[in-house]
Amino acid sequence: MLLILALGVMAAEGAVADRKVPFWADAVTDAIHAEVDGLSALRTVRDLGRFHRVHGSPGFAAAAEMVRNRLAAAGLADAAIERFPADGQTRYAHFRSYLGWDPKDASLDEVSPRPRPIARFPDLSVALADYSQEADVTAELVDVGAGSAPADYAGKEVKGRLVLASGPLPLVHRRAVEERRAAGFLSDYPNQRTAWSGDDRDLVRWGHLSPYQTRNTFAFMLSPRQSQELRSRLAAGERITLRARVRARMVPATYEVVTATIRGQERPGEEVVLTAHLCHESAGANDNASGSAAILEVARALQSAVARGTLPPPRRTIRFLWLPEIAGSQAWLVRHPEAARATVAGIHMDMVGGLLSATHGTLHLSRSAESRPHVVDEIARAWLAAVVRASERYAERGGDAFAGLAWPSGSRESFLADLRGVEMGSDHEVFEEASFGVPMVYFHDWPDVTIHTQKDLPENLDATKLGRVAFLGAGIAWTLAALPDAEAPRLLAVTRAGLAERSARAALRAELADDARDAALMRREAAMVASATLRSLEALWPSAAGAAVGYSSSIPAPAGGGDGRVPVRNPDIRGPLGVYYYDHLTEVLGPDAGVETALSRRDGGDVLTWEALNLVDGRRSVQEIRDVLTGRYAPVPVAEVTDYLDLLARAHVISWR
Repeated sequence: MLLILALGVMAAEGAVADRKVPFWADAVTDAIHAEVDGLSALRTVRDLGRFHRVHGSPGFAAAAEMVRNRLAAAGLADAAIERFPADGQTRYAHFRSYLGWDPKDASLDEVSPRPRPIARFPDLSVALADYSQEADVTAELVDVGAGSAPADYAGKEVKGRLVLASGPLPLVHRRAVEERRAAGFLSDYPNQRTAWSGDDRDLVRWGHLSPYQTRNTFAFMLSPRQSQELRSRLAAGERITLRARVRARMVPATYEVVTATIRGQERPGEEVVLTAHLCHESAGANDNASGSAAILEVARALQSAVARGTLPPPRRTIRFLWLPEIAGSQAWLVRHPEAARATVAGIHMDMVGGLLSATHGTLHLSRSAESRPHVVDEIARAWLAAVVRASERYAERGGDAFAGLAWPSGSRESFLADLRGVEMGSDHEVFEEASFGVPMVYFHDWPDVTIHTQKDLPENLDATKLGRVAFLGAGIAWTLAALPDAEAPRLLAVTRAGLAERSARAALRAELADDARDAALMRREAAMVASATLRSLEALWPSAAGAAVGYSSSIPAPAGGGDGRVPVRNPDIRGPLGVYYYDHLTEVLGPDAGVETALSRRDGGDVLTWEALNLVDGRRSVQEIRDVLTGRYAPVPVAEVTDYLDLLARAHVISWR
């Protein structure tokens, strides 16, 4: 059965080989291709990299102005900046905004016994931890190890001194500065772990203190080489005196969100959204000047094609958003609940341009959440396949670089990308959260050995990859916004082939499952996902009416007991529980509350806990939520789901019915 389904998918792909993208005439894909420019996107990355783009900072505001001006110059006449208070008090649903930050300059010097400079900001943009504040301190340095637990301070006097610590910065500040009155600290808190961790001992990681703690002093970030040298000297008995000077302050500010549209003609009230977060530290090239530049290139290219007449105006409106990561998405969606209801699907881009040789990362295209299956997944799959085929043909045979979607000075390799399940870590998790319910596909590079460091530079990015990603984003968006009803049968055929492949994988999981009930759930949920996907296609293209016939959406769950309680969501809690620096469970239960559970500690636990809350609809029982998670993701014990939902009940996120 599995072989038959796999061959069916291959046959379906072969049957549409007369078109580059099965459901579009080549004139359409060629019109998009003609406008997209990877070099233009790379130039935008370089320009954005000049700004130190911390949430609520002058650098972010300047970057937002630049994006708005370029949109206006490209012909998107409604380009504008919306501003949202970021003052530590204003709430966007449950999320409490945090303060902005206005850094000027900072220096760290060794006074004795070896006078020398150690760090300078803004010369090194990551040298000063975000939300550090005014200081001029000369003090001895004390090594406290991690500095995150009381035991790290046993037998050590840190009052009035500087400490060297490797733990999470807000927690080190709490233990060292707030509780023990240290003057400030130096940090070598490690970056996200990859196979290359530790290889480059000169990487300086971006750090941040709490944007809510108005009593912040300061922290300077060091490389592993710098911190090890200081630790070795301290361990040998040296007394090291440092001077730290900081000119920076936390201030009431605003979150800037840049927005622009290409207005639809037939159904302007229905929207397709493309999003990218506009932060981070300068240069912040791959993270995330790359995603910001890519969707700017999509906007410019599609607007240009419409203006030239090579593409007609879209049927639905295409909206573009550049936001402060996660916090800006939460604020924008809470202010504009009607926008979420009007949005049929979206595309999010976060880190999309890294050179493999520099960052060691490949591109991943994550599908929409399993709780929110949508035809956008199959549209994205088809466009991705087209780009991979074109790039392989060029890489393997040479010839026309343009046909291979390769740009001058860019790479010439085949496009290294995959399609995978939903992953966390960026703004799409706000849009897809059940409160807003926008199905999204998510483009992202991983790993990236330069992420959140001073080496995330434009030189590590690839014009060819940026161009290919922009072409993909433009194609997916244009399909959602403009595909004529007459082409919907072709999209339906492609979608059914893709669903057959997914069903085959689910059938294999079921065959290998140890538990017969779980095996039945895997088959059931695959059918439910297929039905929901086809219904989403029907909703967008009336000519596909009846597409879901034969795909049952009401297969009964296999018999089973378990926890029959029904959780009901608190309507005041809209959006994810974690909003960038904000953790709602800790906010309500306290900083020392144990908010980890067995479910969250699982591999993929961030997805499972997010989806568990997404599945709370006032109708499903705990057992039924567990069954959906098991059928669509992986087997989980009902006790783990119960424990997690009980934690949410203690935090008043849900109640029981």
